[in-house]
Amino acid sequence: MGGWVDLVMGRYISFLLFIGLVWGQSDKPLSVNSLSWLTGSWQGPIEGNILEETWLPPRAGTIVALVRLTNESSTKFVEIIHIEEVNGTLELQLQLFDNSLSPENPEAYHFELTKMEENYISFKGISPGAHRTLSYERPEKDIFYIRFQPHEGEAMEIRLTPVKY
Repeated sequence: MGGWVDLVMGRYISFLLFIGLVWGQSDKPLSVNSLSWLTGSWQGPIEGNILEETWLPPRAGTIVALVRLTNESSTKFVEIIHIEEVNGTLELQLQLFDNSLSPENPEAYHFELTKMEENYISFKGISPGAHRTLSYERPEKDIFYIRFQPHEGEAMEIRLTPVKY
C-alpha cells in the first residue's frame, strides 16, 4: 500500500508545482508601468473643498502625481506623490506642502505596497505620522477612488471624476 500512496502523493505534489509555475508571479518584479491606469487629471469634493489630482504617465521606474486641495478663497495644501520600483516591489512617498510651499514634515511620508490588482493598489504607512493605509482604485473609466485611514481619525473615501478643462 505504501507504493500506491507514494505514487498518488507524488502526482499531487507534481500537480501543485505545475499550478505554482503557471500562476505564480512572486518572482516577477513589479513595475510602475502596470499603474498607467492612474494617469490623468481627476477632481472631487471633500469636506467643502475641491481635491484635484493629476498623475503623469509612468517613466523611468517612477509614476508621480501632483495634488491640490482648494476652497473658494485659498489653497489648503499641495502634495507630491512618488511611486517607484524598489527591490522588485513598489514604494510610495508623499510630501505635503502648505500654500507657501513649506513642507508639512521635514521628511516625505513612506508607504509599502500591500496589494495590487487590476486598477487597484494599496499601501500601508511605515513612517511616523503617515496615513495607516492609502489606496487608489479606478473601477470604471470615469471614476477614481482614493481611500485612506489617517494616522488619527476616521477612514475616508474620496470619489473623483475626470477634470474637464
